[in-house]
Formats: sequence, structure tokens, C-alpha cells
Amino acid sequence: MIRPTTPNDTDALVALTEATEHFKPLEIVALREVLDDYHAANHADGHFALTLEEAGVILGFVYYAPAEMTERTWQLWWIAVRKDQQGRGAGTRLLHHVESDIRDRHRGRVLFIETGSLPLYDLTRAFYLKNDYEQHALLKDFYAAGDSMVVFRKGF
Repeated sequence: MIRPTTPNDTDALVALTEATEHFKPLEIVALREVLDDYHAANHADGHFALTLEEAGVILGFVYYAPAEMTERTWQLWWIAVRKDQQGRGAGTRLLHHVESDIRDRHRGRVLFIETGSLPLYDLTRAFYLKNDYEQHALLKDFYAAGDSMVVFRKGF
């Protein structure tokens, strides 16, 4: 079941994300801040945090929002799936839910997703390509020397 994320989910989502070993320590700190801000105010500004849960076990989550000062442009900020559940369809389920929500309920026209260029993110980039995203841009050395930002895009 995909459901709204609650404040009580924060610790579990931060731990799940850290356990994937795909995020830097500063990103883990930032995730807690993002979730705290979401529950304090950002949910009222059209941000969405959703949790995928099966039989009482959290399998993953997603966070997305409209891009400020744009016309129906959206950004996927976070998507994470428990390490032992990766490659089993949970990420695809979350991503398709986001796309449907943006396209059908919010009349969004485009979704952008950013990730890194390091080999650690090879499977992440393949996941987006498999889900019909185009690699739209590469911002060289964005995160650090040798770690570029890869921007994916899907229009609706």
C-alpha cells in the first residue's frame, strides 16, 4: 500500500535510506530536515511524501514537489527502497504512482530527477532509463570533482 508519510515514519525512513549505502552522510542529515520541514509546513505547499508499506513493513518512500517559479514542472527529490527489496518492483511502483499523480491529479507537464554520475549510481541511472526517462543534462563536477549531476526528464 502506498500511503502518506507520517511524522512517526521519519526515523524508519532515514534508517532505510542510510542502509541503502547510496547516500552521503550529509544527505542523510538533509533527509531528516526535509521530512521535518514537510510535516511542519511543506505539505501545505503542495509537496508530497509517500511511503510504500506491505504487511506493516516499510519498503520504501518517495518525496516530490512542484518546482517553484515554473509552469507545471515537478521534481522528484527522494526515492529510496530497502536494500533487500531493490530490483523487485517497489521503486517502479513508487515512481509510477508519482507519475500518475502528477499527470492526472495535478496536470503536470514534466518531471525532473537528479542523481550522481559515480559508478555507485549505475543501477539508479539504469532504473530511470528503464522507466522511459531521458538523460537530459549532465552538470560536470557538480557534487564534487569527478561527480557530476545527471538530470533525467519525462514529459507527460
